[in-house]
Amino acid sequence: MAGLSLLNKILAVWKRQAFRQKLYRNSQQIGITQKPTVVFAPHQDDETLGCGGLIALKCQQKVPVWVVFLTDGRACYTGAPGEIAMSTEALIQLRQQEAKAALQSLGVSANNIIFLKHQDSQLGLLADSQRQAAIAEIQQLLDRIQPEEVYVPYFNDMHGDHIETNRLVKTALDANNFGGDVWQYLVWSLWRYDYLDDLVKNRFANLYSVGIAPVRGQKNEALKAYQSQYVPVIQNFTALPKTFMRFFDYPHELFVKST
Repeated sequence: MAGLSLLNKILAVWKRQAFRQKLYRNSQQIGITQKPTVVFAPHQDDETLGCGGLIALKCQQKVPVWVVFLTDGRACYTGAPGEIAMSTEALIQLRQQEAKAALQSLGVSANNIIFLKHQDSQLGLLADSQRQAAIAEIQQLLDRIQPEEVYVPYFNDMHGDHIETNRLVKTALDANNFGGDVWQYLVWSLWRYDYLDDLVKNRFANLYSVGIAPVRGQKNEALKAYQSQYVPVIQNFTALPKTFMRFFDYPHELFVKST
């Protein structure tokens, strides 16, 4: 049985890798622009996983980049087999410190890192008044930053916070009559590729890739800052699947253009 379980895991990894290569082969390859950019991330690490290479390339070329985190990351150890020896407040602070270190590795100014501090795993459960307040807060940020490119998680990116981040930001963009480009980056939908069925059905329309080979090592260094996500905390338990981080070590990143 153990051998069969191992074989199934190997097969699952192979299928993910094969599907990712299929996405890349069917994508339109593009370069980065000089447009001021803001990346909205539901959790600390999503920005680096989904578009860390793009962020690094833009920063190398002195393009202004902001990163906005919507949640505080407190729920990353949900499902752990026992009590974690860290308070909620300490975990929130740790995740902020990791994000700052990761983004410093990518070249983002500390002044351009913003934490909105909504409770992790609760974005989709906000009361109407809280949701409207969150949208208004994003609108104010957009007014202040004045980006020309916005990056959000894919609209069907499996995790509830990812999906709701997309919705909240797009609602704010519509309310502000945003006229720039909106791109969706892929995180959990690459891991659970059945969430990308719509891309396949639409013959990969609006799917693009950006080559990040020159900054691939830089992205990997940034990911190392997120030790809370891959270092075992109790009984070999890790916040992310053990092979998850390696799945984003590719010389390209994939994006879906919002229309």
